Amino acid sequence: MTDSTARAAAMPFYYGWLVLAASAVSELLVQGATSYSAGLFVLPLQAEFHISRADAGSPVLILFLGVVLVGPFAGKVLDRYPIRLVVSLGALILSLGLIVIATSASLWVMAAMLLVPGAIGFATLGPLTTATMASRWFYHRRGLALGLAAVATSGGGLMVPILSRTIHAHGWRLGLIYEAIAMAAIIIFVTVLILRDKPSDMGLGDHPENRGRSETVSNAEIRPPLRWQEILGSRAFWIPSLVLATVSGTSQALVTTLVPYGIGLGVAATSAALLISAFAISAATTKVAAGILADYINQRILLVAAAALMTVSWLSVSLFANYWALFLSSCSGGIALGCALPTTAGLIAAHFGSDRFGRAMGWTYALVAAFAIGATRFVGGLFDIFGGYHWAFLILSLILAALFVMTLLLTPRPKTA
Repeated sequence: MTDSTARAAAMPFYYGWLVLAASAVSELLVQGATSYSAGLFVLPLQAEFHISRADAGSPVLILFLGVVLVGPFAGKVLDRYPIRLVVSLGALILSLGLIVIATSASLWVMAAMLLVPGAIGFATLGPLTTATMASRWFYHRRGLALGLAAVATSGGGLMVPILSRTIHAHGWRLGLIYEAIAMAAIIIFVTVLILRDKPSDMGLGDHPENRGRSETVSNAEIRPPLRWQEILGSRAFWIPSLVLATVSGTSQALVTTLVPYGIGLGVAATSAALLISAFAISAATTKVAAGILADYINQRILLVAAAALMTVSWLSVSLFANYWALFLSSCSGGIALGCALPTTAGLIAAHFGSDRFGRAMGWTYALVAAFAIGATRFVGGLFDIFGGYHWAFLILSLILAALFVMTLLLTPRPKTA
């Protein structure tokens, strides 16, 4: 028995679970500060700057545009540099960018802060980082780990009621400053204390969880870097990435729209904010279940389910204009995202390997961000044209129905790395 095996056997639990938890905390806070809270700022921005509904919903789109640009680069950075350095710097950059936004009177300055420091922070602290750490630290239970990692994305929705109350009590600017400071302090603390790059850093290279990998720590370091041509020329990249991008992109449009749409129907602001929490809880529980199932069943089933449920989400708000239709839309949309995210990450990790996962998944999240921009802007733009959301909801329902048909033709990839 090697020394690393002896140390692993002596530990009461696998250290990778701590790494996963620390990374998830960072992602939860970042998602809560950005994408999930976007709907809370639509009406305040529209009132203060006298802009259209589509323009008031643009901050999250500007952030995602930045992610489109920096996502592949962030994946490369995650694969190359120490994780504690990358995450700590990302937290500082994002926090400073949010503080500048909260203290600025210029929409152009706000946009610049979201496009560059906001996108850098989101890309280095968000779902890409959590999924990368899950892929590095887990092999035999990778599906479960990726499912749990994906829960952090939904966990951000649980922050929305807290931020909503803070904004109500202190205004959106001061609320954003409080959030930025608390977020950076917590992330840096848990990162320095817990995060480590790979199992061998803790003497766990021979742990039973990691036995059977096709890439070991030693040969992972000498494998040639994954080129963008290899990623974008691979069917194994495009099929799951397109499913995730469509489901996740339209989910962001849903999250951004639910609060102002609900308020327009006469729903109280606090009740409308709870719809985001319903979405988050549904997504979180489904991600765990989907992660577990991904290790045992045909993953095509999960992708088909994601497309079908996202179609139901948009159809419910297309056909009915009441609170319970919004609630059904929130829950089914959350379940759809819960099915798509860990399944896609698992397929990418299996095909490209955990040592190259960051590079490949960075392109996937760039695609996700691009779809989120298009879907959210589309919904806001049609609102400004028609004075309502009905046509936007109906068209997105048709797009998701087409995605459902496409997923019926998918073939899952075997687990290789």
